[in-house]
This record gives sequence, structure tokens and C-alpha cells, in this order.
Amino acid sequence: MRDTDTDSSTDSARTDSIERRRRAVEVSGWGERFHFLQPHNASFWVYIVLTAIGVHQTWAYFAPEASFYAGGYAVAAILCLLCGVAWFFWLRHIDRWERQPGSLVVAAIVWGAIPGTFGFAMTANTAMLSIYPKLFGQEWAANWGAGATAPITEEAAKLCGFLLLMSLAPRLIRTANDGLIVGAFIGLGFGVFEDFLYAVNSAATNFGTDPAGNAAHMALTRIGASFVSHPLFSALVCSGAVYLIGTAAQPRRIGLGSIFVAAGVFLHFTWDDAVGLGAGNGFVMFGVMIASVILAFTMLTIAFRRAAPREHRFVRDILAPEVDRQFLTDADIDEVLDPDVRKARRKSAPNRAARRADAHLRTAILDLAHDVARDDGADTHAVRHSRSEVQRLRGVADLARTPQGR
Repeated sequence: MRDTDTDSSTDSARTDSIERRRRAVEVSGWGERFHFLQPHNASFWVYIVLTAIGVHQTWAYFAPEASFYAGGYAVAAILCLLCGVAWFFWLRHIDRWERQPGSLVVAAIVWGAIPGTFGFAMTANTAMLSIYPKLFGQEWAANWGAGATAPITEEAAKLCGFLLLMSLAPRLIRTANDGLIVGAFIGLGFGVFEDFLYAVNSAATNFGTDPAGNAAHMALTRIGASFVSHPLFSALVCSGAVYLIGTAAQPRRIGLGSIFVAAGVFLHFTWDDAVGLGAGNGFVMFGVMIASVILAFTMLTIAFRRAAPREHRFVRDILAPEVDRQFLTDADIDEVLDPDVRKARRKSAPNRAARRADAHLRTAILDLAHDVARDDGADTHAVRHSRSEVQRLRGVADLARTPQGR
């Protein structure tokens, strides 16, 4: 083959890889910025008005008794806030593909906390729970009232916020994985404020003799059960909604979407009505809760695994020019995306330092993908810095595997 043929073939491959990157960025929305202030968008005003209503409802609910149980309120706020911060950092940690902008995350949390909890769910729940005893009796309402109401009203409240955010960020919320992450943040806001609500309500129990102690006890009880709670329920429901709606990046899958929505609502029901499902037997009730936990994490794992291949394709396409220019290899990207490759690499590592160096290198490669997407492939300072970090960390990882580095 002549040199000119080789050069022509190489140029063609580079053109193809650049086109793959351009198309991936356009379809996926990777690197897209979020601007909350959108006066021209009706969804923005709906969000603002409903949040204002939620703030009014919140003030009207808490203000009358806040001065009587200030200690209980403070303890509940601190404990629930600490739990929320822990959840926040974990959710940011698992948001590893297209990282949601901070302003979008804040908008999701605020929706779950204020309009979702106080503007929608509490109003609907109060009305429904006051009707059930009249229709079905006190015992039925005590055993089944919560499960017959909350899974529908609360998941609908959170879903309304998710749809509003989709219309405010149509290029950012496009895949099932986006639904999982944004839905989880909406659920986080909802869960933290619901825990706070329960905790401050308990401050007045026992005639208000120990408001701080009562509030702490309830807050810790709620926090202890929060690992299967609103973030997980709404992650499944919102991911299912993306499948049901379909987007430029996520083909419509009505069956799969229906399963995830139903799973989120059903798990909410089993969690709220464990007492009724246990028929008053403590062991059975405990079994129902354990089964709910197992099923919840199984469904969440399935949801993330079903969503991952599309994000993996975006990563490969965005980094394709980096592979063409031989800065990265396909093996580098396989190690970032493929759990089996990562597992094999970990097993072959001679020590902990080598495993840690590999993890840092994988993170740097993903950072490079984010910077390339955000700057649309331009050779900016951020992209050059990410490349230099990949190069540096590759050297560290290689050194950690040599006999001198052990």
C-alpha cells in the first residue's frame, strides 16, 4: 500500500471519529449547561408558583409551634440535614456518566422538599387519610391507609417535578440514567423533609416533656430506614418515565418503563404497609421489610445496568478521537466501562497502591470525556489539563505495578 493511501485512510478514520464525537455530544447532551432562569418557558413559572405555594404551606404548618418546641426542631433539623448530606454525596458519587449540573440538582432537591412534600403530598395525604376511616373503619385505615395513599400521591408529586425539570432541561435529562439520578435527588429532598416533619411532630408527644429527645428518637428511626426510601422509589419511577416518554437519546420502551414505574410504586406500598402485610405479626412484618429491601436493590441494580450501555456508547464516541490520536487505547476505555475488565485489573494489581492508582486513572479518563464534551472537542485549557492528568496518572499506575514501585 502506498503512503498516500495510508494517510488518506488515517484522515478518514479521524474524520469519522470526530463525527462520532459530535453526534454523541449532540444526542446525549453531555457537557450541556443548565440555566434555571428561563422567563420565556412556562414550566419555569409553574415551578416558581408551586414552590411559592409550598413555602407558604411549610410556614403555615411549622410556624405556630416552632417557638414551643425550638429544641426539638433544632435537633430534628441537624440530624435530618446530616443524613441528607450523606445521601447527597453518595448520589453525586454514583452520578459518574453525564454529571448533572449543580443547579439542576439543587432544583430537583428543592422540588422534592417544598412543592412535592408540602404543596402536593401532604395536602392530598391529609384529605385521603381523613376519608378512609369513614369509609372502611379505623382498623383498616391504620393498617392500609398509608399504603393506599402515599405511593400514588407522593410518587405523582415527585414525578410532576421531574417532568417540569425535563422541560426546563430537555437536552440534559435524556436517558434512563438521567432519570435515575435526577429522580433520586428529587426523592432525597422529599425524604429529608418528610423525616423532619415526622421528627418535629413527635416533639409534642408525651405532653411535650422531652421535645428534643422525642424528636431525636423519631429522626434516628426514620434515618435508620432511609436506605430504602424516597430516593430509591423516585429513581425507579423517573427512570421508567424516561422510557415511557422516549427521547432523542433514549428510545421509547413502554414495557420496560411501565415495569420500573410500577416497581417504584409497589416498593413504596410494601414499605408503607409492612404492618398490614404482616397481619400484625412482628416476624412476618420484619420478613416483608427484608423482602422489600432485597427487591428494591435488585430492581435498582437492574435499572442501572439496563441504562448503562447507552452511556457507555456515548463515552466511547466522545473519546473516539482520543483513541485515534493514540492518546488513549480501547483497553483504557474498556477498563473504565467494563466491570469484568476492572475486576481482572484489580486482581492483577500487586498491592493497594496499584489499585488506587488504577482507580484515579479511570476517574481522570472520565473527567477528560466530560471536558471534551463540554468544550465540544476544542483544544481548551481544561481539555489540555485533563489530558496531562491522564498522562501523569498513567505513569503513576505503571510505576505502582513495577517491582520498584511496590
